[in-house]
Amino acid sequence: MTDASPPKFLSLPEIMVAAKKLEDIALVHEIAVNENFKLQPNEPPNDSFMKQVKDTMHKAFWDLLRDQLNSDPPEYSQAMILLTEIRDSLLSLLLDQHTKVKDEINHILDVQFIQNQIDNNSLDFEYYTRFILNLMKKMCAPVRDESINSLTILKDPVEVFKGIVETLSLMKLDMANFTITAQKRAFNACSAEYEREKFAEYLKVKPDALNLTEEWLKRHINLEIQTEPYEIIITRAYMEIFHWDENIVFPEALALDKERYLSVNRILDLLIITASAFIVTISSISNTIPNDPAFKELLKNHILVILKDSNTVYKNNCSLLPNIVEQAIKDTNEYLESINRSLLSQDVMNTIESQVLCIMEPEHKIRTLVERRFKEFIMAVISCNNAIPQQCPLGLSAFKDELASVTGSFLQLVTYNRKVFSSFYKNILNKYLNSSDTL
Repeated sequence: MTDASPPKFLSLPEIMVAAKKLEDIALVHEIAVNENFKLQPNEPPNDSFMKQVKDTMHKAFWDLLRDQLNSDPPEYSQAMILLTEIRDSLLSLLLDQHTKVKDEINHILDVQFIQNQIDNNSLDFEYYTRFILNLMKKMCAPVRDESINSLTILKDPVEVFKGIVETLSLMKLDMANFTITAQKRAFNACSAEYEREKFAEYLKVKPDALNLTEEWLKRHINLEIQTEPYEIIITRAYMEIFHWDENIVFPEALALDKERYLSVNRILDLLIITASAFIVTISSISNTIPNDPAFKELLKNHILVILKDSNTVYKNNCSLLPNIVEQAIKDTNEYLESINRSLLSQDVMNTIESQVLCIMEPEHKIRTLVERRFKEFIMAVISCNNAIPQQCPLGLSAFKDELASVTGSFLQLVTYNRKVFSSFYKNILNKYLNSSDTL
């Protein structure tokens, strides 16, 4: 039952239709935002009940085919069903203009003609397997050549047809993935509109489907500025993702990209710690080494490697800071040695250690400054109608490439989300900005 008033009970067909809409939205969304999207074989987990059922049914099918072909005289009813499915699969892999090949398939794999051969005991089973395999060789992607070649040397007809069916299934995926890649630009041009329309239909069935989204947006309305533009409120709401409370369920409008948003959040956290450690280290050794951009780049990259190669989430565990201290001292001493300078004194090494370890404090001045400047930069970039290139935050130019990468990933997610949900966001905000209701 929904929270609508008066109460509305959903029938099973309505629930199934709504679920199908969500599945369609999820698929379209994934194709649109995932540059490396590929359809994969739909296989249940190995230890699942569905896997057991599937394997049992497949084994029964192939065992029956084997029993029929080995009977005396051979029985071909199961083989004819299989041959019809193979013919239809081959036809489905062809484009409309492939009329000659389609005619050839329909002519050679004519079910009635093959049945007449069976009735007259003149069926050349091997002839049809050769025809099918030769045709598959011409139609398949190069990645399937080896699989098809391996089928040509098999003697067991059941194993041959089993391999044909499996390979044809993969060829269908190849064709679908090729089509998606070829039509990616055209697809992306209309995918947001499709998602928006489908979600609007889903809202008719489930009116409370944006309740969490409404709570999310409400948190960012400034009661003292009732005339504040929608875009500013929505931008603030997006920025909340960078300090998301994991005890709060993600808004429905962002849910499909939850892992992507949180991944960007984790990368930004890593970048903040890297930049903070880099700054305090350079500050600690500024009187000891010359201003060498190559050394600074090396130090930055080594700090990044330490953090990237770890599964530790910094904000929950500060155990990596001693590793950064050790690496910073090592890099500095190696650099000093390369330019024939004295190595770091114990006092300087102690300073590096104390300064870097202090970053673990949430209110550390450098850390909070870096975080603020990075987030101000990102917020400026994602602000609506902001086409002006943003200058790298002051004092953080060494991280311009990394910051650009993080910002670009976030901007891509936000831009697409706006295309789909802006109208829904405005409808929600209208309820509060155009009325005197309290939040």
